[in-house]
Amino acid sequence: MLHLSFLSRQDLSLIILLFLTELTRSAFFLTFWPLYTVHFLNASVAGAGLVVSAHYFTETVFKTAVGCQLDRHGKPVLLAGLLLSLLALLGLFQQHATWLAVFWAGLFGLGFAPIWLAVVSRVAPIGHPDRAARMGAVFSAWLLGAGAGPVSINFVLTAGFRTAFQLLIGIWVICLVVGILVPLPAQGAGKQLSLADQLRKLAADPMVVKILLPGMFLQTMAASLLLPILPVYATGVLGLSSRQYGLLLTAGGAATVLFLIPMGKLADRWPLKKLLTAGFLLSALFLSLLTRAHSFPALMLLAVLVGFSYAAVLPAWNSLLARAIPPEQQATGWGIFTTLEGLGIAVGPVLGGAIFGWLHPTGAIFLSAFILAGMGLFYLYYPFDRTLSNQE
Repeated sequence: MLHLSFLSRQDLSLIILLFLTELTRSAFFLTFWPLYTVHFLNASVAGAGLVVSAHYFTETVFKTAVGCQLDRHGKPVLLAGLLLSLLALLGLFQQHATWLAVFWAGLFGLGFAPIWLAVVSRVAPIGHPDRAARMGAVFSAWLLGAGAGPVSINFVLTAGFRTAFQLLIGIWVICLVVGILVPLPAQGAGKQLSLADQLRKLAADPMVVKILLPGMFLQTMAASLLLPILPVYATGVLGLSSRQYGLLLTAGGAATVLFLIPMGKLADRWPLKKLLTAGFLLSALFLSLLTRAHSFPALMLLAVLVGFSYAAVLPAWNSLLARAIPPEQQATGWGIFTTLEGLGIAVGPVLGGAIFGWLHPTGAIFLSAFILAGMGLFYLYYPFDRTLSNQE
């Protein structure tokens, strides 16, 4: 049972907002839009992919600038984003041309950019004694929304595409109402660094250059290496049915969500070095064992263990990132870091698909495990505790 007594009503409202927006976004772009494009608009799969890419690309590109404005102005930026996303959904509902859909999807990405930044900077502020546990709650809401959206929308689609579309628009209206009701003050109005100054400050920080930048890129690349190959590997190599593959994903995701808050509380009390080392090494071990497992029960167990290991890494890793973010400019700092992480996500699928097709089906899995093991050994032997102490 997850205990959320450490969160205020305002915090819970923001977490619900994150859950609902991610539920709607993931349902729309990962399941609804590809099906809607092909079966309702009679357009191509390539066109659907272009629309989805436009949304996520725009969100990533504008996150840093939006975070800067969120620090300066607070709630109006969040409300503007929610309203812009609602207008984009309405535009997508009315359009029939791919180029217009790309425009509206990009606008949706711009509107979505402040949501995660607003929630994380308010619910898990820098310096809070329970920050890692709070970060676990934020990631639990995000993962629940991202996982439940693409699955649940399939049940609504039985009522028809337009009904499902209208339901998603209705949920977004609820999100806008929640955003109106939740207070979100601006941060540090008295002493704001410009975006260029903050980038220079981060570039001069040895912890950022030696520890965070390589880790951000490699961690997200290791995970995204698996995105294009896992479904094909599970069904084509392991011989699993689509239902069994779905159960594997559900088991791994559920384990991550279940353990995020407990691991966050542990990260508030244990040295980050221990959790990062253990989390990365265990992730590498369990991931590599997936290539040796052939029975479905063994695969389910390993999926749960991979999810558990990932839950150990996330809160500790984000606590480490928080050390480099100025308290008065949290949204800007998180915007910069999530943009950099997006580069790893962009590279991983291309590399994973190439390895799967040209070398060996298990190649991408072993490369991902190798990267994670390397990160675990780095955090085990590199004296970053000394670097961290110099930050304080």
